[in-house]
Amino acid sequence: MAVTFSGNLYADWQTISIAVAALSIVISTMLIMLSRLFSLRNLEQVAKTEFVYAVSTVVIVMMVMTLIWTVEQNLSAPNGFASCMYMLSFGKSCSSTTQIMDPNDPTNAAKTETLIDWMNLYMSTPAHCVPKFMRLLYTLEIPIGAMTSVYMEIFMSEHASGFGVKWIEERIMNAVQSFTFYMYMFYLLGHVFDFIKYYAGFFFSIGVALRAFPPTRGAGAYVMALSFGLYFVFPLAYITMATLFMPHANSELVTLTDVGGSYQYACSMPADADFSMLNCGGWDPARAFELPSIIAANQNLLSQVLTVNIDGLGRHMVYAICIFPLIAFTILLTFVLNTTTLFGGNIPEIGRGLIKLI
Repeated sequence: MAVTFSGNLYADWQTISIAVAALSIVISTMLIMLSRLFSLRNLEQVAKTEFVYAVSTVVIVMMVMTLIWTVEQNLSAPNGFASCMYMLSFGKSCSSTTQIMDPNDPTNAAKTETLIDWMNLYMSTPAHCVPKFMRLLYTLEIPIGAMTSVYMEIFMSEHASGFGVKWIEERIMNAVQSFTFYMYMFYLLGHVFDFIKYYAGFFFSIGVALRAFPPTRGAGAYVMALSFGLYFVFPLAYITMATLFMPHANSELVTLTDVGGSYQYACSMPADADFSMLNCGGWDPARAFELPSIIAANQNLLSQVLTVNIDGLGRHMVYAICIFPLIAFTILLTFVLNTTTLFGGNIPEIGRGLIKLI
């Protein structure tokens, strides 16, 4: 079963939402009958207001369901709008036969059932190259760290203080710490939005239930707007931002290759450094004087990694993991603030809320 806003682990939320709205209509109708029976005009006025709220709840739920069933499914289809946007972000042309493979499992197609899946794909594309790049950085750190330690802790002189390689070690360690942070944020956002993908409809039904009662009507409208915004508006805003700006932030390490009509990911990593000479007798302190020649032999690789690769992959990660989610979150807050009344916080304000949204 497809995991969408309308079909998830809690698939009966639509029934509960409609049932709560219908119960409100029944109760409001009974109050109107009682108020007319006992000539209580104030009660009749309140009952009519609640009746309007209950009917509007049904209309809002049906409107949201129609939007999810039609628009979201068309946007997130394998060859739909989101697929075309994703290909354009990597400088590829849209094709009706394009199949995008999973970065972590190239033998299977990527899971793209919802807009949240597409957002996760944007983030996982550079993230799947980070472990390989981290292994390369750790390998390069072997002679750099050893040489820095020898000069700093043994010779302890100003002229032989390891200055020639200390900046390289600092550059490598800063890159490792940055990529570690980006990966933590990648997994955090991934788990958060996986939770939203499965339970956004459940929290939307809670908002509908809260909206049925006057004391919690404002809170219910806010929960409805936030649930719908997190599920639909946030990933759509992220995909739009990524499509517009990703071509300027793509790393040369992350590439898409066309293999028989399907696009597979490839990390264009530099060749691994050759430190096999340290395997036998590498523990011998006398071999410390060989470190400068080992570093010189890998000078070109170090230059490429420290200049082009770290900068390119780091720029790709910071845009995909930090900047684009921040922009999308700002758009989400704007949407929630302008649609809380539209979702029924105050009936007279729905018209003005709709104008603000447009």
